Amino acid sequence: MGLPWPGLWLKRLWVLLQVALHVAVGKIQLILCPRRVKQHIMAMNRKNPTFSYDNWVPTLFSTQYFWFILKVRWQRLEDTTEEGGLAPNCPVVCLSGRSCNIWDFMQDGWAFKNNVNIRTHRNLQDRLQAAHLLLDRRPQCPVVVDTMKNQSSQLYAALPERLYVLQEGRILYKGKSGPWNYHPEEVRAVLEKLHS
Repeated sequence: MGLPWPGLWLKRLWVLLQVALHVAVGKIQLILCPRRVKQHIMAMNRKNPTFSYDNWVPTLFSTQYFWFILKVRWQRLEDTTEEGGLAPNCPVVCLSGRSCNIWDFMQDGWAFKNNVNIRTHRNLQDRLQAAHLLLDRRPQCPVVVDTMKNQSSQLYAALPERLYVLQEGRILYKGKSGPWNYHPEEVRAVLEKLHS
């Protein structure tokens, strides 16, 4: 997948340095000018008001934050999906526990609303339980979970979240990663264009 081995590790090293610098500078800013950081976070939160400032500040620039950002950035190095390209048909698991593939669930428009805070899954049972929490919110789409190998997440570079529109095995739209860089209105425009 993606880059050849030596190139991938050099890029990973470069990303490690970037993330370490980002976390160090962020921690210093949080200490020296907390009001400015709060203003910046509140400006970013306008798109997603369900995230409060109090939810973000204790986690910003922590060790867990560092490892999560590093994992996300490393995963993006292996992103091979492209608009117009073939959509990976990765294995997923239905809530019944039956194994299937992501293409089995291609339908018109997936629409998720609001976020659910869920712990990291240690096994498939944890993942299936988390999916049932989502079902309580009555999503208007099929719900499946990635396997514990996280192949779908890796192939679609979906960490922490990303919006795609797939049709007949092709990627019609590939959004930027969320939560602040994705634009549901772009997905709506693509879907409306498909149905016009």
